[in-house]
Amino acid sequence: MQIEPNRWPGRVVPSTDADVDVAVESLCVRASWPDADRRWVRRLLEPWFKAGWSVDALLVAVDTLPDGTRQGRPRSRAQVAHEFLRARLRTWTADGAGLASPPLKGVTLGEWYRVNRRNAALHAPRRGRGLTQEGQRARAETRALAHRRDPVARSREKGRRRQEVLDSLLVPGQEVPSFADSWKLVAELVPVPRVCTACGHVRNEVSRPAHRVA
Repeated sequence: MQIEPNRWPGRVVPSTDADVDVAVESLCVRASWPDADRRWVRRLLEPWFKAGWSVDALLVAVDTLPDGTRQGRPRSRAQVAHEFLRARLRTWTADGAGLASPPLKGVTLGEWYRVNRRNAALHAPRRGRGLTQEGQRARAETRALAHRRDPVARSREKGRRRQEVLDSLLVPGQEVPSFADSWKLVAELVPVPRVCTACGHVRNEVSRPAHRVA
């Protein structure tokens, strides 16, 4: 699998010669070292790649010390790239006997590829399930209503569908309550004030307590 240097995964530890070339080019591009001699950089970094270091880990080591403090100023144009890199990585040797553990854990190209494929499958758009017959009928009715230009016809159709839903909630064997039935119910709950036929005065029926006779 061929990967361009600007798309090389920073956490991948290169293993083959071709991967090492791409990783070296990726480091030089990300560090903004266009004048770096790739052959010397490769010769310097080959032991680090074999020790499990990735491009991301090397860039961290260039900028910081093992205790997390800053290494110093960035490289100037007067400094040779691979010599500057050698000086910065010298602080990451384990007492001069070997290389320290990388600050970032690396993975193989195969592991990265499997994780990348898994994430792509998880975030891929899912195909929707097919509509049932009832859903297809509702969609057809909705589209038919949407294409009608007459707002009055759309309103009537909407009212008809709402009435059908309300009728479906009735108890079997009972009729739909009429307006007169609703008015009778209101008359039973709310007392109607009496009106005098002579003067038109409205008289409310107010219950009064009975007077006690001493």
